[in-house]
Amino acid sequence: MINQNWWFTTLLVKPHQYCPPLNKDIKCDVLIVGGGFSGISAAAEFLGKGLSVVLIEKNIVGGSSAGRSAGFLTPDSELELHQLVRRYGIDAAREIWEMPCRGIDRIVKAIRKNDIECGLMEQDSLFLGVGQGGKAAVASELECRESVGFTDQQTYDEKELKTILGAENYTAGIRYTGTYGINPLHCLQGFKDLFIAHGMQVFESTAMERLEDHTAYTHGGSVTAGKIIIAVDKMSPSISPLAHEIFHAQTFMSVTEPLSDKELGFLFPGGKQMQCWDSKLVYSYFRLTGDNRLLLGGGSAITTFLKDAYNNPGVIKRVIKDFKSHFPFLQDLSFIQFWPGLIDASRDLLPVIVKPPTQPHLQFILGIVGLPWAAFAGSFAARSVLGEADEDYKKYYPYFSNRRHFMLPIGLANIIGKPALFSMSNGWAKFYQVDTHRKPVAMSDEF
Repeated sequence: MINQNWWFTTLLVKPHQYCPPLNKDIKCDVLIVGGGFSGISAAAEFLGKGLSVVLIEKNIVGGSSAGRSAGFLTPDSELELHQLVRRYGIDAAREIWEMPCRGIDRIVKAIRKNDIECGLMEQDSLFLGVGQGGKAAVASELECRESVGFTDQQTYDEKELKTILGAENYTAGIRYTGTYGINPLHCLQGFKDLFIAHGMQVFESTAMERLEDHTAYTHGGSVTAGKIIIAVDKMSPSISPLAHEIFHAQTFMSVTEPLSDKELGFLFPGGKQMQCWDSKLVYSYFRLTGDNRLLLGGGSAITTFLKDAYNNPGVIKRVIKDFKSHFPFLQDLSFIQFWPGLIDASRDLLPVIVKPPTQPHLQFILGIVGLPWAAFAGSFAARSVLGEADEDYKKYYPYFSNRRHFMLPIGLANIIGKPALFSMSNGWAKFYQVDTHRKPVAMSDEF
């Protein structure tokens, strides 16, 4: 098993246009910094709007966090619906859940409208309970989905699960529709090609080194823009002190050789592919690609919040061993590649979107966990530039504001360190935090 991102390997099959680095000083109406799902979704909103738009990306488009993900298009990310209901109450949880659902809708419609070749597959979501705690989590998820008005879910006990998933030792499951899988790197590269065809300027291998008023400076040039949307991960504090609001969590992905028809039949005996994840604190997740390879991801409590990237295969080997204990008929299945990924997150695992009151031309999109959340956040920020997000702003922005309640103040990181601060804050947000009485209020000078 070699340390290599499978999605990058697939670029050898379908090459995309490479965009050379910026090496001059230019001007535009809108600058987007970052070529992940937030940045690309923001850029998509400006197509046909008569504005000059420039997008810069330090890697290739999709080459950072988004292009290292499993390509799940599901509203679930680090937070389940029942955790949002506990924290905010039924009505607010319904509002928050709309965000990634709308993100999925935008991604899928855009892929289909523009014939983006990215392995789009409709795959129901299946949340799997491990032990009695997992069984209770499934029951809670069902109760919450019914309370907010969802009707597409179906639950399974341990025996019933075996009719749809050839697994052992899962105690319960809940399944629902309207979710998809994609090759995220091909998806973003496909949209890049589309933007270029429509006259948008895209510069890859172009990192923003500093920001002064309306101008972003790179190693070889600069971009001066009327509006700037910064949608990056691992932002330097030299760009903005908002960087302190975010830290990374580390996970690992792996991919197999293609499964045989016999193995596919054992894995999904009902004949319907699903994308699955379990109820553990550091959960494992898996799905099939279009060519029937198994993608498996997970991590460990020890390495999740390490300060620096951890490239040893030991963690993913333990994830694979645990996976095979649930699927003994796959004991001989070979995992050929693995790769680590650092995912930016906020202290409470919800996005942070900020328009600094003293810099109304700037917007920051930070700490996005999950591709649908990123798609909605990018669209939200772009539509606010276009003056088309007033209703969404009043409904959603208070949940995004960095003024919302967090368990621990960010300044505590100076004493105990960011890994400890974010580990405790994330755990509290997932399992204990209650904010029904202190939803932040939108301020007119923020948007």
